[in-house]
Amino acid sequence: MTDDGYPDALPRGYHLHWYLLERVLGQGGFGITYLARDTNLDQRVAIKEYLPTEVARRRDDASVRARTEEHDERYRWGLERFIREARTLARFDHPNIVRVLSVFEFNNTAYMVMRFEEGSNLAAILEQRRTLPEGELLRILPPILDGLELVHNAGFIHRDIKPDNIHIRADGSPVLLDFGSARQPVGHSPSMTILVAPGYAPFEQYYSSGESQGPWTDIYGLGATCYRAISGVAPMDAIARSKGVLGSAREVLVPAKTVGAGRYSERLLAAIDHALEFAERDRPQSIAEWRRELPGAAEQPEARPAVAQPSQAPSGESPAPAVAGAPQRAALGRGWPFWVAVGAVVALIALAVAMRFYKLEPTPPQETPEQLQKRLAKLEQQMADDRKRQADALKQQQDEERKRQDEQQKSEQERQRQLKAQAEAERKQQEELARRQKLAQQADAERKRREAQTRKLQEQQRQPEKAPQQTAPSARPAPSPPAELLAKADHDYAAGKYADAVAALKPLAEGGNAGAQRNLARAYAQGHGVAKDAAVAASWYRKAALQGNSTAQLELGGMYANGRGVPQNDFEAYVWYSAAARCGSAAAKAQQERIAKTLQPMEIAQAGKLVANLPPCAAGSQ
Repeated sequence: MTDDGYPDALPRGYHLHWYLLERVLGQGGFGITYLARDTNLDQRVAIKEYLPTEVARRRDDASVRARTEEHDERYRWGLERFIREARTLARFDHPNIVRVLSVFEFNNTAYMVMRFEEGSNLAAILEQRRTLPEGELLRILPPILDGLELVHNAGFIHRDIKPDNIHIRADGSPVLLDFGSARQPVGHSPSMTILVAPGYAPFEQYYSSGESQGPWTDIYGLGATCYRAISGVAPMDAIARSKGVLGSAREVLVPAKTVGAGRYSERLLAAIDHALEFAERDRPQSIAEWRRELPGAAEQPEARPAVAQPSQAPSGESPAPAVAGAPQRAALGRGWPFWVAVGAVVALIALAVAMRFYKLEPTPPQETPEQLQKRLAKLEQQMADDRKRQADALKQQQDEERKRQDEQQKSEQERQRQLKAQAEAERKQQEELARRQKLAQQADAERKRREAQTRKLQEQQRQPEKAPQQTAPSARPAPSPPAELLAKADHDYAAGKYADAVAALKPLAEGGNAGAQRNLARAYAQGHGVAKDAAVAASWYRKAALQGNSTAQLELGGMYANGRGVPQNDFEAYVWYSAAARCGSAAAKAQQERIAKTLQPMEIAQAGKLVANLPPCAAGSQ
């Protein structure tokens, strides 16, 4: 049974080697992650399956295949990157980086086996609590920085840092998940796949070129995650920010120093704003550089763990709302509400005025006009390049579509040609069948005439001889014996008198003379004295062969071997070659050995039985 909402997923209870799938944990653009049980070690694991739904789909046999032949190259490329990513992550043994245990190929795809971590992701915690206090945020951030720095030093970037990919264990420690976007080493790919999470991806990540991406790209994602933790909302998307920078719109990102003023330290807010600089060169260039800008451990106030726990209110009281930065009732006492309420209203009004003022009058940039112009020109050029790439991609797509239509048209023309040729072949076959039927009718009429003539001769031979004196001078001579007739027919055939030879052979052949049947078959096979007809020739050869004529058996074997006058059949050819070889034909013996290579032992044995039941070799049949 497939998990509801995940139609592409493998069913529950499916076995991947010794891993038993229990349920789906989630699905993204590149694959599906399952909760599974390792039946060898009796422990739970997370398994990520490579399934890029844009270019591949699940088949009925559970395998994953590219949607079309055009998608196959992209699918194979991504599969290789997925396996390489798993092998790369397996080298990292850091408590705050997801631990990869194994990777294997199966179902025409690959599976990455990871340690399963109990807890919940940061996105779910922020959805419940909206914001986090500074101390709690600073207990999550440094371990993530340590692990990410290890990845950067290995030449990889994550490229998809957001609250959904930061998992908080039950003990409050964080772990960075889903390195599925880290498909290329830093600076090594001219065409990196665009994978963006709106609000958490910097402007350079919207372009396919990877040259402008690096550790500063991940630092932007970390800054955006911190911005979400202090403000309750994700930062403005980089595309929307670019419009403000270029002057086509007045919407700009409200800085962290404004949103978090009074609730978070100025040093933390400044570090977040630095990480969220629009241009990549204006951000910290390494984890080490940004770590130095963050507040030290000594400055971090106490805070509760990241995993949200339901509050227990005394009987009869409603639980206090979990609002970040709210004063603690125990610390302020019972007499605080009026003055604190007044102060809170004043602070909120001041914050609203500051935010509105910032929107109407953005803070002037710290760059010189010349620097700003250069940066804007670079952004405009990047956008122009992007439009050109999109236009080129559209043109390529149109060319491919035109090529596909041309191929379809050629395929349809070829199909029509084949249908026409098939119809023509069928017409000719019908004409040939009609011709053969006509020839058969003529042959049947000729046979009847010859039979009548033979009967007449036989009746004359049975009549009692008359006295010599009563015999008329014009009486017909007695018919010659079959051997003499056959010899005369052979003589006429050799002399080129084919019609006379055939006229003499037909009554002998119809009367059952094997030699005449063999020679008549030859006449039909060569078209001498009669219309050439391989099927009729094969019929006469068969009659002679069944009487033990080895020459007829050899010829009939050749007709079956080559499909002349009869359907091509190696078994039948072997039978008649064997019969002729039994009679001493060296040529038949050679052909018998050749055809035997195409048959099974059982067929050869069966042929031997058939040959044994044939009549013995006729004398003088060679």
